[in-house]
Amino acid sequence: MRKGFTLAEVLITLGIIGVVAAMTIPSLITKYQKKAIETKFKEDFSIIQQVIRSNTANDTEIDMAVKDFDTNYLKTFFDTYFAPYMKYSHVCYDKEGCWQNRGSNKTLTGQSCLNDRKGIGIGLNIITIKMYNGTNICIDAFQGINQMKTIFGINTSGRGLSIYIDANGDSGPNVIGKDIYILTYTPEYGIVPAGYHESLRIINQNCSKNATGMYAGYFCLMKIKNHGWQILDEVWNLKI
Repeated sequence: MRKGFTLAEVLITLGIIGVVAAMTIPSLITKYQKKAIETKFKEDFSIIQQVIRSNTANDTEIDMAVKDFDTNYLKTFFDTYFAPYMKYSHVCYDKEGCWQNRGSNKTLTGQSCLNDRKGIGIGLNIITIKMYNGTNICIDAFQGINQMKTIFGINTSGRGLSIYIDANGDSGPNVIGKDIYILTYTPEYGIVPAGYHESLRIINQNCSKNATGMYAGYFCLMKIKNHGWQILDEVWNLKI
C-alpha cells in the first residue's frame, strides 16, 4: 500500500507556509529597502564631497561663485562646478523632469516641507539632477538672512548651497528623514549635514517619532552618521 499525503494535509501545509510567508516577506522587503537607501545615501554623500574636493584641487573659485541662483545663472553654475565631476543622466533647471512627481515632499510630521514644489524639487530657482545610480539630487543656493540659518547655523552674512538627496529617486515615500536627506556646502565649513551646529539632544529629538515643527526630520543625516550610517527603525517605521 502506497503512503502519501492526503489533500487535506497538503492544503494545511500550504496554508501554514502562506501564513509564515505573509508574516515574514513584508518585513524582509522593508529591511532590504532600508539597507538599499543607507548604502545609496552613503555613496551619494561621497559623490558630493568629491565634487567639492575636485573643485578645490583644480583651484576653481566655487566659494566665490556660491550666491543666490537666478534662472540665467543655473546652467552656468552646474556646467562649471558640478557637471565635470558627476555621472548623471539628466539635469533640469527649475523645471519638472528630474525629481519625483508622486506628490509632496514631506517632513516627519507628514506636512509638506518648506519650499516644496511638486514634481520640480525643493527650493526656488533650483538645479535638479537624475544620477545614473537612481538618486535624485536638488541643489539650491542661499545668501544672507533666510531659513537656512536655522537649519545650518549659517551667520547672517553667510552663503552656501542646500543639497537635498533623494536616495531612492522617483520611488516613495519622499519624506525628509526617511529617503530624503539634507546637507550643505559653505565656504567656511565645506560639506556638512543639516543640524551640524545643534546639540545631540536636539538632533535626536528632530529625527524621531516625537519630531515637531516645520523642520521635523531635517537633522536625520546627523543622527544617521552618529549611528554608523544606519537609519533607526523608530524613524523608518513611521507611517506618514
